[in-house]
Amino acid sequence: MDWIIHLDTDELLHPAGSHEYSLRKLLSDVPSNVDMVIFPNYESSIERDDIKDPFGEVSMFKKNYDHLPKETYFGLYKEATRGNPNYFLTYGNGKSAARIQDHLRPNGAHRWHNYMKSPNEIKLEEAAVLHYTYAKFSDLTSRRNRCGCKPTKEDVKRCFMLEFDRTAFIIASTATNEEMLQWFREHVVWSDKQLNLKLLRKGILTRIYAPMAIIRGLRDSGVFATAIASSRSQSNRKYPSPSTQNASTSSIAEQTLRKDISLSDIATRNNSSKATARKILDTGSNQDRAVPPSSPPGLGDILVDA
Repeated sequence: MDWIIHLDTDELLHPAGSHEYSLRKLLSDVPSNVDMVIFPNYESSIERDDIKDPFGEVSMFKKNYDHLPKETYFGLYKEATRGNPNYFLTYGNGKSAARIQDHLRPNGAHRWHNYMKSPNEIKLEEAAVLHYTYAKFSDLTSRRNRCGCKPTKEDVKRCFMLEFDRTAFIIASTATNEEMLQWFREHVVWSDKQLNLKLLRKGILTRIYAPMAIIRGLRDSGVFATAIASSRSQSNRKYPSPSTQNASTSSIAEQTLRKDISLSDIATRNNSSKATARKILDTGSNQDRAVPPSSPPGLGDILVDA
């Protein structure tokens, strides 16, 4: 295994920029001195309130700040947010792939870190993570079950880092089903065709059909059904009983104890392990906290950049 990637169950990788539309090919072309590759995220922009299979039904996405001209992003910011707290409903800092190497560790769900060095990272200019967030109405209605917070603006800060998630939790916890559906249509569904067309022409929104076609093809060919059947058969397999496993473990332990391992070898290994552990702890103690999900740049960031 050469690379490791953190991907959620509501996300797909879009390996644009590869001639074969292949993630393997995309990563094989990354220079050998690069440790981490960042995939900016695009967010699903659903056009109906009755989506059941986001991967197979959604083709419109809002592009990331990193893949847009600054003037376009900020010039159409208010139209793109449609009254929501931020440009994206949820996070905007993408996901990353890390080259497998010693001392690698996750730095939250969005980045990777290395105990022994600062990773050399690049940001892909075409490839992206497609985030199908709140693509189904049930994504909103089930939000109330995500934590035990009280549905108040202050209490939800304990469980949710992003403003839209906090608002969604309060709505799901206090509104009727009809009120929730109305709120979902106003804040999530892109039903204004004129606005959609304008933002598509300006590049804020984009159409991506390849993932939809691939998912449908895999489903129609029976690949998914076969995979599910295979996983079920694996789960039904009979494994050795605990008593058999214990007997086997005891036998291995006895054989190990009979081996002639010199005390000097053990001491050398222990000292080496302790030295490495100390170095890792010293390095790790100076690192920032794990990278959290964060919103894309807002209008207030214009002044900061200036």
